[in-house]
Amino acid sequence: MKKIKAIALISSGLDSLLAARIVSDLGIEIHGVCFFFQFDPLAEKIKRGEVEELVRPLSIPLTVVDMSEAFLPILLSPEHGYGSGVNPCIDCHLYMLRYAKEKMDAIGARFIVTGEVVGQRPMSQTKPTLFHIEKVSGLKGRILRPLSAKLLPPTVPEEQGWVDRNQLYGFSGRSRKAQLDLVKRLGIRHFNAPAGGCILTEPNYAHRAKALFRHRPKDRISVEDMQLLRFGRHFWPKDHLHIVVGRDEKDNRALEEFQQGRWVFYAKEGEGPLVLVSDVKDESDLAIAAGMTARYCGQNKTSKMRIGYQRLGKREGEVYVRPLLDSVVEAWRV
Repeated sequence: MKKIKAIALISSGLDSLLAARIVSDLGIEIHGVCFFFQFDPLAEKIKRGEVEELVRPLSIPLTVVDMSEAFLPILLSPEHGYGSGVNPCIDCHLYMLRYAKEKMDAIGARFIVTGEVVGQRPMSQTKPTLFHIEKVSGLKGRILRPLSAKLLPPTVPEEQGWVDRNQLYGFSGRSRKAQLDLVKRLGIRHFNAPAGGCILTEPNYAHRAKALFRHRPKDRISVEDMQLLRFGRHFWPKDHLHIVVGRDEKDNRALEEFQQGRWVFYAKEGEGPLVLVSDVKDESDLAIAAGMTARYCGQNKTSKMRIGYQRLGKREGEVYVRPLLDSVVEAWRV
């Protein structure tokens, strides 16, 4: 007889790896799918091959899906709203499950495995929300959550005898002690320690994202804009004027990747940060950006400085300005 197939949603986190391992050990042929945003640190782990390395001991195929562009409109206008940050967790889960359902149908898999734990996430992992997601996704009875299965109604794979419910678990809440104990029992050596999770829940990033959503029309926000929020100091002197100032050499190198289509400001003499500016419209905007750059150049906070600027392939020049006052700068910081 052919093995029963299932799709497992895999992240770099502990719970999803455990869920896939549990169901694989029950004789199910697992096919992993890992989703990521380009603006989340998970993208860097994928680029370095870390996720594949974590999954390798499971001996399962892994499909990696960049959901950034397709999910951006949902992120900007989520049907089910945001959590504590700018995390549209319910809409995100629905997106991933619908994608997984298409893959499930394509390869003849019977159900989907996730690492969700009842009560671990206040927005997306309460029982009512899990039931709602299951219904709306068109996967009622086809989502197996092996870490919390004993706290939930039996699923189709349990009822059909494809998996033994007695070999599943009843974990709940935010503590990961039970999962870490299970890791030891299963002999899993390579895994990431439980951490904060998605970048959209991080307070500092979410604060910047909300400012971006507030100041810029949604149809002009790009995936690259969301990436840029991770680096530098951010200021909004005007609704249209967005200034990003590098904090250190590492930050400056990161900001270099975002110069295309933006204005670049820098110290003409001595050391200073790389400063990126979006939507310079007139000389007033140019003076503000130059004054901001001067504020973060060296120790001199009063004397005029020569600040160079350029917009790649379009315009370049320099201005002689005094650094902006700290009180002004702080009023614009986000």
